Amino acid sequence: MPALIPTPLDRLTLSALYIYPIKSAGGVSLPASDLGPTGLTHDRRWMVVDAAGRPVTQREQPRLKVVEVTLGMDSLQVNAPQMPALQVPFAPQGEARAVDMWGQPLRGVCVEAAANWFSTFLDGDFGLVWMPADVERFQPDGRPYRSQISFVDGNPFHLITEASLADIDAQVSREVGAAEMRPNLVISGGRAYQEDFWRRIRVGEVAFEVVESCARCAVINVTASGERSAEPLRTLARTRLRNQAVPFGQHLVQDAPPAQRFGHLRVGDVLEVLEVGSTPTPMYE
Repeated sequence: MPALIPTPLDRLTLSALYIYPIKSAGGVSLPASDLGPTGLTHDRRWMVVDAAGRPVTQREQPRLKVVEVTLGMDSLQVNAPQMPALQVPFAPQGEARAVDMWGQPLRGVCVEAAANWFSTFLDGDFGLVWMPADVERFQPDGRPYRSQISFVDGNPFHLITEASLADIDAQVSREVGAAEMRPNLVISGGRAYQEDFWRRIRVGEVAFEVVESCARCAVINVTASGERSAEPLRTLARTRLRNQAVPFGQHLVQDAPPAQRFGHLRVGDVLEVLEVGSTPTPMYE
């Protein structure tokens, strides 16, 4: 049974904070961020889709790794090698488009100016859609917490620790940066993989429930130049295999009623471990 525990003697601190405005494109490192019902502000509110309206990720198009995204005053600034700069408004005024989110029908807004850009860069028929605030997407029925989410795969927040990343880096042939694991929260301090047993935490003033270990896929093997490789998934499969999946990092939801899921995170916030379990956090299919 989970048990209440005091915060460990090791100081645990939020050392980095990331969002990924365009799903599977480059991340943005932030000193602070507001958060709401679907996660951090602007996190995965845009997504590249194919001609059928299905998600396009680094699994199919590893070149998305080299698409750089920065936040402007009222738009995303998007850049990639040999491509002109692209501006994507925070609230595009385009036509509605049906999105097939792995069998879940959603409505997106077309970002017209981005269609030719991504089609040229990825050499195919692609578009970019934005999820407006009035579109509500929830986690699948099998999840016990049913949090609202954006275009994420399945959970609104993802956490890793520097200690666990250092353990992997010591075993693989190429250095793996924190951003390659695509976390929202990076935590310094503590021991490798102790986060596998966390059940409830508080970061600054925001409480979270740790709901699922992150089962890793080949996206983390894509190199900084946008090419497929074997690491670090091969090493993780050798050292971390659990129930035919490879966990690394933890998924979170806010530990608050849905209508109260708001707050603010800042790099330097202290993490308190409020509850732990005797077994690792499960993974869901």
